[in-house]
Amino acid sequence: MSAINHEIDRRAAEWAARRDLSELTAEEQVEFEAWLAADIRHLGAYGRAEAVLGRLERVRSDAVDDVRAYPGQTFNGVPRRVVLAGGLAASLTAIGIVGAALWQEREQVFATGLGQVKEVPLADGSLVVLNTNSKVTVRFTREKREIHLLQGEALFDVAKNKARPFIVFAGNMQVRAVGTSFTVSMLPQRPIQVLVKEGVVELNRGGPAKGTPVRVKAYTQALATQDAPIVAAGVPQSKLDRNLAWQFGRVAFDNQTLHDAVDEFARYSDVRIVVDPAVANRTVTGLFVSNDPVGFAKAAAAVLNLHVEVSDREVRLSAKADEGL
Repeated sequence: MSAINHEIDRRAAEWAARRDLSELTAEEQVEFEAWLAADIRHLGAYGRAEAVLGRLERVRSDAVDDVRAYPGQTFNGVPRRVVLAGGLAASLTAIGIVGAALWQEREQVFATGLGQVKEVPLADGSLVVLNTNSKVTVRFTREKREIHLLQGEALFDVAKNKARPFIVFAGNMQVRAVGTSFTVSMLPQRPIQVLVKEGVVELNRGGPAKGTPVRVKAYTQALATQDAPIVAAGVPQSKLDRNLAWQFGRVAFDNQTLHDAVDEFARYSDVRIVVDPAVANRTVTGLFVSNDPVGFAKAAAAVLNLHVEVSDREVRLSAKADEGL
């Protein structure tokens, strides 16, 4: 493990121990969030620290229970924060040394249900964020890190490791990265989409249609349809932010039709929005809670002067009877 990675793990262990002991102050919370945002490896390291802390807590359950009963207590004269941080750092170092071997033995599966978003810290310090109704398998070997996107959409914040490339498989597409941040989506009746937030990725088509790899840089969206050339185009910061709003449980529209907005909400909830064809081409703009179609329909009705009717599993939008009078 490099000195830099060791320092990241040490800091992650300290933060995990501090947050376990007590709620952070407002100043500490700002400092903690700034540390997480400073490097994509920090979030993965912190996720591992939390997981290791959970294991340490179980191993030391009797002693820890005593300390929780008496907050000033120490382990053999050493404050609990130091014990936890030290144990975490040692455990994380061990994971860094033998983690690859452990992960070679099995394939892991992660999935989300309708309307769920899940963060999955990986053993190498990378982070996968799964969007609604998505599923991936993860397998690490000594030579490479393989992720198979079986359905849905995922954001990948990749920890740098030139010796072990990070490859995402989606259908017949392969997305190869070393250290970057990007999303891949594979949705029914839509082209496979890759949106690069940071760094550069290389797209390759597998199978008979395999062609020349396409390199895609930050602020670029690439679309790949079956047996057609990969098409890449730049996207502005505003569109990038809208397309990534889902990781915060939101969907963002910018002058999009109600018809398209309804299709997007159908990904996140089984409550159906039905739009009268007469108003389906009216446009909406705004940021909405992704798994709240009723809230969206009511907001759209208020802005567009529509009639809204809500039932148990359905909400209808239509023109008001007196419109145009």
